[in-house]
Amino acid sequence: MQYDFNVPLYDLAGNIITDPKGDDITIGKLISNALVNQSKGDALKFHSWAVDMYNCQTINLDRSDVKMLREFIETNETITVLGKAQIFDLLDKGKE
Repeated sequence: MQYDFNVPLYDLAGNIITDPKGDDITIGKLISNALVNQSKGDALKFHSWAVDMYNCQTINLDRSDVKMLREFIETNETITVLGKAQIFDLLDKGKE
């Protein structure tokens, strides 16, 4: 299934979160930074996903990929609950 992670990240008030330069922070950029800063896991797959997400490309994920990504997000200590909830929502919508 194709997933598009080029979706803005929102704060609690519903505003798009931006970086210091004023650019929107996307779910893809949040995940890609977490993936490339990880020292464990499937390095080649994580790197490939990170490059595609960072460059706003859609990614084809099968069920096992979604499970792997979901487990990575759940156990990642650098992504906050705010980000995790929006990522899980995006992954769950892909199941519909």
